[in-house]
Amino acid sequence: MKIGYGKKRILWYAALGILAGGLILLLHNLSERYLPEYRNLILGVVVPTMAAALALLAYRENAVYRWGSRLDDARRRGNELMMTAVAQKKWEQSLADPALATCWRELGCVKKDCPVYGKEHARCWLIAGTFCRGLVQGKFAKKLKDCRLCRVYQQATTDPVSQITENFMAMNYLLGEREEQMQQAYDEARDRGEKLAGLVALSEAALSSVHLSEVMQNLLESAAAFVGADIGYVSLVDAAGKNLVTRVTYGLPAGAAASLTISAGEGVVGRAFAGTYVAVSEDLLIDSRFVSPYLKSLKARTLISLPLICRGQPLGMLTLGTFSPHHYTGEEKDSLSVASDRVAAAIENARLESELSRDRGQMELMETVSRDLGSQEGITGVYNSFIFHASGLIKFDRACLMLWHPESKETEILAVNTKAPRTWLNDGLRLPKEATPAGKVITTGRSLLRHDILGDEYPADKLLVEEGVRSSIFIPLISKGEVLGIVNMDSFQPQAFSDGDLKLLEPVARQLGLVLDNARLRDQTKRHALVDNLTGLYNHRYFYEAVVREISRSNRHGGQLSVMLFGVDGFKDFNRERGHFEGDRILKEIAATLAAVVRQADIAARYGGDEFAVLLPELGVSGRGGSDRVNAVRIAGRIRDAIGGRVFAGPDGSRLPLSLSAGVAEYPAHAFDAATLLERADWALWEAKANSGDFVVIAEKTQM
Repeated sequence: MKIGYGKKRILWYAALGILAGGLILLLHNLSERYLPEYRNLILGVVVPTMAAALALLAYRENAVYRWGSRLDDARRRGNELMMTAVAQKKWEQSLADPALATCWRELGCVKKDCPVYGKEHARCWLIAGTFCRGLVQGKFAKKLKDCRLCRVYQQATTDPVSQITENFMAMNYLLGEREEQMQQAYDEARDRGEKLAGLVALSEAALSSVHLSEVMQNLLESAAAFVGADIGYVSLVDAAGKNLVTRVTYGLPAGAAASLTISAGEGVVGRAFAGTYVAVSEDLLIDSRFVSPYLKSLKARTLISLPLICRGQPLGMLTLGTFSPHHYTGEEKDSLSVASDRVAAAIENARLESELSRDRGQMELMETVSRDLGSQEGITGVYNSFIFHASGLIKFDRACLMLWHPESKETEILAVNTKAPRTWLNDGLRLPKEATPAGKVITTGRSLLRHDILGDEYPADKLLVEEGVRSSIFIPLISKGEVLGIVNMDSFQPQAFSDGDLKLLEPVARQLGLVLDNARLRDQTKRHALVDNLTGLYNHRYFYEAVVREISRSNRHGGQLSVMLFGVDGFKDFNRERGHFEGDRILKEIAATLAAVVRQADIAARYGGDEFAVLLPELGVSGRGGSDRVNAVRIAGRIRDAIGGRVFAGPDGSRLPLSLSAGVAEYPAHAFDAATLLERADWALWEAKANSGDFVVIAEKTQM
């Protein structure tokens, strides 16, 4: 039978006592009637025994009642703790209880750096880092690794209910700590996942292009996003291994590359490159090792620079920075080191691919130039082909071809290609030798790189800066040891060209030098076919073609022109008396004077023997196209007087037995075609000579 406990149980035991008392009375009556000799024995032994048993049972039941109450209280507290732990998930358990003994007082502890020292009634077994639990190095009278051996804990758990309660508190507290640890592990796993995603992004960036500059730019942007950097740049060592040249930047102003280029071994970054170690500054404002005025002017706060190493060979440095305070943890440094290895491998692969691509492009470019070497397009045609193919190998914004004229010490612009909306360069423009770096290239015969044009080194630099040019490359075109011209390429970005670009273009430039030499020879051959060898003036053939061409143009535009023929009076006798050498000298002086006094638009030629001719476009004998002061007849007279005063006058004041006669004809007044016009001018010349010479005669037989 289940009788429970508490009041119900007491009632049951009260009924049992009444029943026992009735039973004793019944035994007493029966013993008096039937067994009187045992009555005293029953009263003296049985009754006290039963009374003692009932008293002991009552005491025990009272204890059971008290234990039941405490169990109810423990159950209630356990339910509350369970609701706190499971339903609300709040692990903040009370670490203090006024009923608990104070450990450091009880044990006489003097370890003031213990987390519970000075605290009253603390549950020290729930606090990590106490000396008693052995989690922190220190000395204690009896160092305990199990709190159950400590008398403070034993006093707090004197009964099973308190022990259960404290154990549950400990379990609940440990569950809270475990959840925090799991949350921390989850956060770390998430961070590692993000870092792995960043490394994957770096790998994808490395595969996104085969062009070295694009690879470096993609990798730099991915690495900056990987660690949340505000700025960054990649510096690669040059071919000589002396300088760290900044190739790409992130988050920095245009033109920052030139300010960040340093010598290998210079400054913290240069020394980190030489020693292949990671350089870190978490506060540039107070870090005296970092002395870059440019970065400090940008108010950069932190900086980390990692060497780019591939196959044991340092290639350069990856530098990242922030504008706000940031602590670089060991894990971040390790991740960035892995990222820098990826960057170095990708850069090396891209560089090898770029070199192979350049080699192929160079071969194709040389084949193109060699194929065009024998073409009839001339130097400008080959140059345009060169520019078209070179644009696929090198990025540039402007290019031009210059021809060197040693006799005038000038460079002539033959062709220009530019992306600028406006440029001061034009075909045919001539510049003094020292106006541009072309003069230095012509003098040394070697190529020239200009990494950052500031506008004050050469006279033409100011015009370059106004047009936006920041870096240039000049390559001489050489044939048979002589500089014939220059190929110039410009970029709107500083540091746009490298020594590798020179190595790529110089062999092709040698081919262009041959093309230019051949073109020059062809021009000379063509000129010899159209120019008189003795006087340097155009010959009869060229002059006749020029007259035909000008008549055709005059027909289209309704203009007019004049032709003058000059002959030296008495030249045959002079030549016979003085000799051909002296006669040739006179003809050369007449040609030089004639070329000096005619207009720029006029064409002077040696017509044959001692005869010279001048074509005057858009100028008549008088009236239309002319004036009272300027017309063909007056110009003919001026030429006759100039030659007479310069050539025929001797140095001692005497005069040579020579004079000049001229015949003038006008189109269309005297003829409608070139042959007839020249015949009429020739007739006028003979008319002037027939009148004793030293005359100017026009086709209408008018004398002057």
